Amino acid sequence: MRMNFQNVSFRTKMFMSMVIVILIPMIIVSSLLYNRSAQSITDQTSNVVISSIDFAVINIDTALDNVTGLSKLILTDNRLLTLAKQKTRLSSEAKNEKYAEMLDLLRFFITRIKIQNVLEGTDSFYLYLVKQNTIIDSKSTYYEDMDTNNIDFVKNGQNKDGIEHWFVSTPVNYYSLNHISTRLEDSKLITFNKVLNDEDGNTIAVLAVNVSEDYISDYYRKIQRGIPGEFVVLDADSNVVAHSDKSVVGTKMDLYSQINEKIQSSGKESGSFFVDSQKQFVVYSISRYNQWRYVVVIPSSEILGKVYEIRNFFFVLISITALIIFMVSYFLANLFYKPLLKLIKAMQKIGNRNLDVRIQDNRQDEFSQVYQGFNDMADELNALVKDLANEKFYKLEAEIKLLQAQINPHFLYNTLDSIYSIAKIKKVEEISQMVAALSKFFRVSLSSGRDIVSLKEAVSLVVSYLTILNIRYRGEISFHVDLPDEFADSLVPKMLLQPIVENSVNHGIEKQKGRGHISVAVSSMDGNLQIIVEDNGMGMKKEELSRLRQYLQMEATEETSSFALRNLIHQIRSQYGPHYGIEIESAYGEGTKVTIEIPIAIREVLAT
Repeated sequence: MRMNFQNVSFRTKMFMSMVIVILIPMIIVSSLLYNRSAQSITDQTSNVVISSIDFAVINIDTALDNVTGLSKLILTDNRLLTLAKQKTRLSSEAKNEKYAEMLDLLRFFITRIKIQNVLEGTDSFYLYLVKQNTIIDSKSTYYEDMDTNNIDFVKNGQNKDGIEHWFVSTPVNYYSLNHISTRLEDSKLITFNKVLNDEDGNTIAVLAVNVSEDYISDYYRKIQRGIPGEFVVLDADSNVVAHSDKSVVGTKMDLYSQINEKIQSSGKESGSFFVDSQKQFVVYSISRYNQWRYVVVIPSSEILGKVYEIRNFFFVLISITALIIFMVSYFLANLFYKPLLKLIKAMQKIGNRNLDVRIQDNRQDEFSQVYQGFNDMADELNALVKDLANEKFYKLEAEIKLLQAQINPHFLYNTLDSIYSIAKIKKVEEISQMVAALSKFFRVSLSSGRDIVSLKEAVSLVVSYLTILNIRYRGEISFHVDLPDEFADSLVPKMLLQPIVENSVNHGIEKQKGRGHISVAVSSMDGNLQIIVEDNGMGMKKEELSRLRQYLQMEATEETSSFALRNLIHQIRSQYGPHYGIEIESAYGEGTKVTIEIPIAIREVLAT
């Protein structure tokens, strides 16, 4: 099936693709639009509800934080501190006096909170004096010698991690202390404890800040107007903190526990999700202050009723759009296929070796770039064919010259040998030495066309050259070569040393008075071959040395006095890499030192 589709023409493929693009959306559009519309509605609802919740969260958190801040001031009162540290039981007169002072203190702060409009829902303060086993209630009086295990604010003042937190508690009164059932049991407080410890870390007093649950639920209900569903505030342990149904405040419910688990697993501070088999839509936001979960639970039917209308509308719209696209498809197929067909025909002509074909078109779209690319490719291909033809010609010419070069050296060597023999017979020693050195120079220099020779051969080339010059200058040039046997067979470029030695003679020794000396020393440095050529010639000034170094880094464009030396540097870097080359040091009137560094290559390695 795949192969058959590949054999179909491009125009047919375009039609088939358009049909698939049209029919598949027609089949899946209903479910797709339903999901997208439902997601859009739920996202919109979620954003609106979260925005309202966040407004309530910020205001409630601020109010709770402010009232706890004021409550800290109560625990700094010296009278309270003195009373809390009292180890013995107070007398009746002392109780009346001290407890009255504490009531005044608590009521003063209640009044201050209301005057400053810190938190209008503040219900009361409870002060529990541990050593006196007494609770002072800012709304009424004080209670003595009670069982604190049954008092919510005393036993629940800290969470499971030992951290102070807000929690739901039952008001402290005569009925709750004596376990008398009344309708007031439904009344709940939201409480925060501040603990006072002595120097040994023992609790000596507990101050409870009580906020009416109605304040939270009423405030929440105000911002919920226009939003369907019920609201609930949960703590981190899934306990109901506030709810429109007062009977569930302070309890745990399965639905709310499930909601809290999903909130915790989401890892987000706000969001939305479905629960109860998609029947309930939950929107939530978590308070950063006390980790309460502010939740709105909305029946799914309340928010998805319009989705069905949207689905039907888009189904009709997509059907009409698909029909229009189907009618336009034929026009688009031809519009795209015609310029492609022109390109195909031009490529077929190139395949038939018609390299002069070019596409002429005045288009200004992407196809114009394709056509231009084709024309450029045809130009390059045409030039490449011509270059290949020229290369074959040059290669043939080079082979002919190589054949000639293989013949001519034999004639040269034979002639030099004859001159050498005649000089020896005539006992002209200088001529025989010069001819012998010249013959050896040419043998190494030509070396059957090889560019890479052993270091021993490259050194012998220099020795022959210096022998000839020494005869010419009547013994005014001396030289010394230090070539250890371990480096003799190392492979190097044939003309590695000769241009350097020639420069030493022409630009150094010739310009000075007196006897000249050239030394060649071979060693290894960091695993590389190091060759030092040093003379005692005239040397160079700093400016001349700087210009020479700069010149040697340039591309060779014309022949100068240092042309061969520059070519040698480029040859070394081309063959061995940019880290290798030649370093020149010189001092005017003292001489010049040239250091060559290349890798050590043995005869088994083929030089490129």
